[in-house]
Amino acid sequence: MKKKLIVALMSMTLLLTACGGKEEYKNQANNQNEKNVEEKSDKDIKIGIVQFSDHIALDRSREGFISQLEDEGFNVDADVVNCQGDISLIPTAAKKFESDKVDVIYAIATPAAQGMKNAIKDIPIIFNAVTDPVETDLVKSKESPEANVTGVSDYFPLETQIDKFLEAFPESKTLGLLYSTGEANSEGQIKELKEIVKNKGMNLEVVGVNSTNDVPQAMSSLTGKIDSYVAIQDNLASSSATVISQSLIKAQIPSFAGEEGPVENGMLLSDGVDYIELGKEAGKMASEIKKGKEVKDIPVFFSKDAKRTVNGKTAEALNIEKDSKIFENAKVVE
Repeated sequence: MKKKLIVALMSMTLLLTACGGKEEYKNQANNQNEKNVEEKSDKDIKIGIVQFSDHIALDRSREGFISQLEDEGFNVDADVVNCQGDISLIPTAAKKFESDKVDVIYAIATPAAQGMKNAIKDIPIIFNAVTDPVETDLVKSKESPEANVTGVSDYFPLETQIDKFLEAFPESKTLGLLYSTGEANSEGQIKELKEIVKNKGMNLEVVGVNSTNDVPQAMSSLTGKIDSYVAIQDNLASSSATVISQSLIKAQIPSFAGEEGPVENGMLLSDGVDYIELGKEAGKMASEIKKGKEVKDIPVFFSKDAKRTVNGKTAEALNIEKDSKIFENAKVVE
């Protein structure tokens, strides 16, 4: 009887030990699974991207943003809404992003950024392709943004661009431009340009349009009054760069732009920002936010670097010699 009791006790001890071992293994496995999920979520990032319209600069802002996050090892889940210039689609996109519980909203171009800011208060918003974020009421300060909005500006000093253009075309006296009357981003640039050309003893001819359908007629009236043209950072004008450049070439008028997109579509040259690089800077901001940094602690980024791009076919059409100053240290596109 005593022997049977000892055997029974030993069996129970072994059973309990085995069960305890299984339970401990189970707990360890659960902890590891939780850790794996946590580690995975640290590298998962859900982005809501709203792009105001469809042209090269904005496309590159998006591409650079996503590539930067992927280069940093993030698994990017991006929901892209391209408004095709229709501002009424922005509130709908905002509601969708809220419903989907995105980590960050990336708003490309001023109308998209303004719409997101007005609609959303509790999700970080990063803007890009915005020339003056203070003037357009996106941030209170470039150095210390408030609330949930910060981002990247595509501003590059217009006077620097004009000075470089005048090195090659010193005879220019009347500068022209076309802009969208519905884009607040353009108003600040025009105000700055008026002051610059006045100080240089030049004239400025400005034509506003409501839609791309108005561009051919507007350019027809403008080309008879000007001897040079500037493509400012304006979404409608950028979308119409091919039509604008054709009018300018026909009238034998040289042009310059703030970035290379319009040059690829026929403008003569640019000395300005690189939107792929601006997109990457915005991607770095999204990474910092995902890692826990507060939006208010991320200042607005401004590029200090410019690169020259020249359209070779346009230069030829304007009878510009290959030894012209415009080709110095320039990337040539056809």
